Amino acid sequence: MVEKYTVRATFDGKVDDVLRAEGFSRTMISQMRKELGLIRVTENGCEKAVFATARVRKGDEINLSLPVCPVLYPASALKPEFSYIDDDVAVVVKPSGIATVPIKSHYKDSLASILGTEWGEFVYRPVGRLDKDTSGLVAVARNALTAWRMHELQLSGGIEKIYTALVRGLIPESGRIDAPIALSADGVHREVSEGGKPAITLFRRLATVGEDSLAEFILLTGRTHQIRVHAAYMGHPIAGDALYNAKDEAPRLMLHCSRLVFPHPTTGKTVICESGFPAPI
Repeated sequence: MVEKYTVRATFDGKVDDVLRAEGFSRTMISQMRKELGLIRVTENGCEKAVFATARVRKGDEINLSLPVCPVLYPASALKPEFSYIDDDVAVVVKPSGIATVPIKSHYKDSLASILGTEWGEFVYRPVGRLDKDTSGLVAVARNALTAWRMHELQLSGGIEKIYTALVRGLIPESGRIDAPIALSADGVHREVSEGGKPAITLFRRLATVGEDSLAEFILLTGRTHQIRVHAAYMGHPIAGDALYNAKDEAPRLMLHCSRLVFPHPTTGKTVICESGFPAPI
């Protein structure tokens, strides 16, 4: 099975220069260099197989065939809830208790299996991930080029994520937590530590819920468990957090990725996805 792309040369030069200008990564181009026939150029109505180093002229058509290996994931009783979907990218609402990425301990209860109920056999390309017990919006690239473009967006900070959480106690109206995070000695928990990696979280109180607070969190860095660790560090752990608030009686971790904003990897138009905080609050 292959994924096919057509690119128009926008200037004279080598194929790989044109592809780089179109957003293809060096890694992706390198993979296409390995086998003649993956890149074909149509010039004056004639198509021929070429390598990435071949010269093209402005207006030539470059046709790419990328081999892919789709997977049929274990069936899930859950069906996907899409916030956005087209041929390039989908944004799906991940339930709490479901792993973003299928691993040995969560191979049958992952987001890949939920998507498989709709898509059948497919190549799973999530863009980032949420903790198993965190719910909310996850972007999934639907082809290899989109995956690379979305990955570059993520690395450059071009994907905006906002989280909503129910935290214990009354927090200030807004604030900034700047506290480095390190792996604890038990190899499972994270903790604020001077020897940790820089971690910065912004927060804003949205409402009070009894004696607790519904809050919005924005990550300026992306450390594992960052919101959970920082919330506990400031004395207001997230409700239902079994790792950092073990005696809490909430039915689940009350942390949800509620807003995802990014430029569309093909059109450049802004995509805004929102998902309401799940009940019960």
